[in-house]
Amino acid sequence: MRRTLGPVSSSGLNSRPSMGRQSMGLPSKGPQRTSMAMGSSRQSMSARNQSLGRKSTGISRETMARGGSRQDPRPLSDKGFMNASIRSLLNFLMENGYDSAISPKILARPSSKDFNNIVTFLFRKIDPNFNDGTHKFEDEVASAFKALGYPFNISKTSLYAVGSPHTWPGLLAAITWLIELLTYDQEVALAPNDEEEGFEDMDKLVAVSDKAFFGYLAEAYTSFLSGDDDRYAQLEEELIEKFEAKNEEVEQECERIAVENDDIVGNMENLSQTANALPELEKRQEDLSSDLEKFHQLIEQLNDHKAALEKKVESRSAELDRNQADLSAINERVTELKNAVASQDLSAEDVRRMQGERARVEEGLEKAFATKQQHSKELWEAETELNKVCDELEAAASVFNSKATELQLIPETAKHSQGKKFKIVVDKALAEESDTNAMLGNVDIKNEVRPVIAQLKETMTGNMNVAKQELLNLLDQEEQAEEQLKEALSHATTLENRARRAEEQYTKEKEQLDATIAELVAETEEAETKTTQLRDPMALETAIARNTTRLNQLKALREEKLEAAAARKEAVHNEILKALNMCADHKDYIQMQLGDLKAYGEEKLQMLQGGNTEKKVEEAVVEEETAEENFNAGADELPPPPTSA
Repeated sequence: MRRTLGPVSSSGLNSRPSMGRQSMGLPSKGPQRTSMAMGSSRQSMSARNQSLGRKSTGISRETMARGGSRQDPRPLSDKGFMNASIRSLLNFLMENGYDSAISPKILARPSSKDFNNIVTFLFRKIDPNFNDGTHKFEDEVASAFKALGYPFNISKTSLYAVGSPHTWPGLLAAITWLIELLTYDQEVALAPNDEEEGFEDMDKLVAVSDKAFFGYLAEAYTSFLSGDDDRYAQLEEELIEKFEAKNEEVEQECERIAVENDDIVGNMENLSQTANALPELEKRQEDLSSDLEKFHQLIEQLNDHKAALEKKVESRSAELDRNQADLSAINERVTELKNAVASQDLSAEDVRRMQGERARVEEGLEKAFATKQQHSKELWEAETELNKVCDELEAAASVFNSKATELQLIPETAKHSQGKKFKIVVDKALAEESDTNAMLGNVDIKNEVRPVIAQLKETMTGNMNVAKQELLNLLDQEEQAEEQLKEALSHATTLENRARRAEEQYTKEKEQLDATIAELVAETEEAETKTTQLRDPMALETAIARNTTRLNQLKALREEKLEAAAARKEAVHNEILKALNMCADHKDYIQMQLGDLKAYGEEKLQMLQGGNTEKKVEEAVVEEETAEENFNAGADELPPPPTSA
């Protein structure tokens, strides 16, 4: 038997999971709903209210079963929440073509007319016949919110005074909930109905399949309720075809992934085979890297050697040019002489003279050539010696710059530089010139550097002498403190000896007292024995009384001796403890002063060795005077030696 629905359409609100319920943390009702934006095809709000009457009753019963009216967990009276709700309402009204005047000031405390216009505009997005005059506005608003499943009660009394501070926050929250509902409907209406394609991951594939199944379920259920069996069967066949097509695509994707996996496994095998040669290749790479670094170093050395040779070639080229010019002049002179010889008449005597002159010239040329070679050799040796000297000079300049930096002479802004440049930079190119200062970077060693260093040396020598004198004074103070410590320890030893003697005397007196008591006890026992031997009652009572009196006297004497010995022992013990405590305090104080003096001496020594300035030396002198005053004050405040009891 087929079932049919009454006035509720398949796109009605019965299948809607309220957006407000999700935002309020309430469970969703039913499957996914379709769009609410199809106002022309929907029934009136009154008919929908009638169809939702049973659902609203169920909600109210569920609410009553859970314990009465529900409290709104939202911070309705919070200003931040209200401002956010007002901005959301204002943006929605402006985006959807609200035709009345609207502003944040109006929404902060609206009038009844503004509230009527806003609520009518919003509910007519759902039901175009809302507030058509057939019902009271207040009744229709409360019923509409209840029919839509708003989880909180809308009081009709609050609708009569919408702008009051205690009613407007709750109504604003209800309107915000309605805006969220309408926004959800708009998003659903704009959402694409086509199924998503692709196999990025299994979650997306499952989501696509679920979407297709739920779409089929919605249409098939509508066809089942309306009795359209043909459409129902067609939908089922379409769903089967879609799933089969998806299964084929999944199988193809699986085959493709299997092929890719095979390729990856092959690549892994190839990589595992080549992995054995990896250590050898890495070692070869290290060797090649080392060779490459050596080649780079060699190239740098060759470039430096090349630059030096180029300088020499330039100098030799200049010399060659000069020699060629001289040779040209000589050749010209020879030509002139030859021409003169050719033009004059020669005799045998002239020929012999000329041959002798020629021999002398050739001999002079050979001597000049030998002299030239000797000069070239000496020049090469001089250049070698110059390079060696320049290297040594650069090393000495580096040491000088380092020491000058430690002495605060470098840079020019250093404390002892006096605004002068003391950093030496050796320039080999200026070695042939006579200006030594230019070769050393325009630093005058004799006239500028040496006077400053000598002055600094004198200053540091004076500071060192002062510091040495201070150190000697500190050592004297240390010796005095050690002597005081020895005296205090000797005094403590004397007190310990006195305490030991007092303890021995106490023990001796106690033994004597114990012996006296033992004798008295023996006498008492002897007296008791004699009394037992006496038969005369009067004599017995007299002896007992006498012995009892004697015994009491001995007991009192014993108690007195014990109390005196205990008091004396306690006094001696307290005096010993007091003396020991004073010795310990004095020893700690002396050790602390000695530690401070040693630390101060080490600091002064480090300051002198590190090349500190006059200002630091003056500060050290002030600190030393302060430390000496503190030490003297502490020595004056030393505790007095303990007095004997």
